[in-house]
Amino acid sequence: MSLAPWLDGELGYRSFGTPGAPRVVVVLRTGDVAMTDPDARVTSSFDVRVVAVGLDAPELEDPPVFGGQTPAGLTVEALRALLDREAPGTRVGLVGERSAGPIAVYLAAAMGPIVDRLAIVGVESPVDPLSRDLRTPLLDQLDAEVLVVVGGEGPADADDARWYVDRMRVAEMAVVPSDEIGSVNGHVTLTAVWERVLAHVAPGAERR
Repeated sequence: MSLAPWLDGELGYRSFGTPGAPRVVVVLRTGDVAMTDPDARVTSSFDVRVVAVGLDAPELEDPPVFGGQTPAGLTVEALRALLDREAPGTRVGLVGERSAGPIAVYLAAAMGPIVDRLAIVGVESPVDPLSRDLRTPLLDQLDAEVLVVVGGEGPADADDARWYVDRMRVAEMAVVPSDEIGSVNGHVTLTAVWERVLAHVAPGAERR
């Protein structure tokens, strides 16, 4: 595991896939599996280097008011510095799963054309009007082509995906059938859809 500076602590991240690959994909997740390969078999079939960053609840705090000195805003600044170091001078793909999804959206907006592909998996839409009003202009600023994945038993469903897609310039939604999801609680996970997500955020990187 590697560490990147963040406030008075450090963000943990790991790299896997093909060392020195021209395409870099950054994955933002929470929990014990955040820095593990979603599916090593799938990853090895792409010429891509994956940087998996583990985030915790304090680093996601106040996502509707990104920027300034909120924990979420400071986390985005730390992630920008990480991208500058791990993928200098190149475009990258970005993935956000569940509660890390809003951070991924803001990071993509903050990085502009550097993030050319974005995928968010199992991300719920904002629940209150203020959060919706604050996030809508952000979504409209995205340069990236976006894939919004939902499915299974939730918690995000087709209505959540449609809320995001309707507010983005170039976006599509994918609803995964329950029988294609192998998680214990029936929720869509990045592992279940990793091949589809990786094909989106790393176009043309499939090994021949």
